[in-house]
Amino acid sequence: MKQKDKKRRARYTGRLKNIDLPDADILDEARSSDTYKTARIDTRQDQTPTSKTNLKKGRVMAVMSNYRCLVKIQEEQVLASIGGRLKQFRYQSTSMLAVGDYVKVDMSLAPDYRIVNILPRKNRLSRYDSGSFQKEILVAANIDQLVITSSWRMPMYKPGLIDRYLILAAVHHVTPLIVINKIDLCEDFEELKEGIAYYEQSGFKVILTSTFTQEGISELKAELKDKDSVFSGHSGAGKSSLINSLQPGLELITAEVSDFNEKGRHTTTQTTMLPWDFGGHLIDTPGVKTAYLNRKDIDLIPKVFPGFDRFYPSCRFRDCRHMQDDDCAVLKALESGEIDPDRYESYRWIMDNL
Repeated sequence: MKQKDKKRRARYTGRLKNIDLPDADILDEARSSDTYKTARIDTRQDQTPTSKTNLKKGRVMAVMSNYRCLVKIQEEQVLASIGGRLKQFRYQSTSMLAVGDYVKVDMSLAPDYRIVNILPRKNRLSRYDSGSFQKEILVAANIDQLVITSSWRMPMYKPGLIDRYLILAAVHHVTPLIVINKIDLCEDFEELKEGIAYYEQSGFKVILTSTFTQEGISELKAELKDKDSVFSGHSGAGKSSLINSLQPGLELITAEVSDFNEKGRHTTTQTTMLPWDFGGHLIDTPGVKTAYLNRKDIDLIPKVFPGFDRFYPSCRFRDCRHMQDDDCAVLKALESGEIDPDRYESYRWIMDNL
């Protein structure tokens, strides 16, 4: 008696299979499915399919843990959670929301408020991690200017960090403002003027300040009036002290800089947005020891590096890297003394590390 043929069945291994879709956008009109979750794109997140909701526009004032945010709606601040639909989109950054984002909040289930929309951004400010697979770290959105805070002493003036922040501002189309704090510790003002001359000649606004003598505080306040400004810079530069001088009622925590290594301690632990009493908003960010750039911007950096915009249009080649290229206008400006050799070395260091 012959043994009956057995049907061969595909053995289930529990592994997920790759599925090719002709157009990933079709998923935005379909119901949520774990199978296609990672294929959703964030460019269509502002289209809300929900109905019978009471939506109000608000602005994110702080991003907290567990998908919760502090949102200002008119004159009221509420704690809102991020809706499940927004979590299904594939974001390029480590977080989907940033301080300064305009959002739509569903008020129908108060006090359980839900953020169901992230409105298109005017601009954003991001930095990047230093890993092999860089992730975008959102700092803020919909801002008017970036206040790059450095100190002249304690810790020592670091123009290389200013260079990187100026590149970030140029890439994200944010107006930069350079603030050199602690000038009361300056013993040689000619040295200070030489240190900031390149940035002033390149068209950047530079303000010298001291919270001890109050020098430059009024000028800085005038630049901040009625604008949404991000304060960022290296740790220990006196950012919190500056903010307290501009608006004493905020009473931000400050800390001493180590006499041993001149390194500051982080006193701001998360990014928050606070209103100025003279108009506009402050976006206070934690201090950093370095600001990493995106490797994908390596072709853009030769054009946006501080001061190079005056010369690169005259380069012979559009993709000139200003290294050993023929007829390079930047190298000619370096030879003639129009570009500071230290700033050019900073540019080379940035490009080599990218």
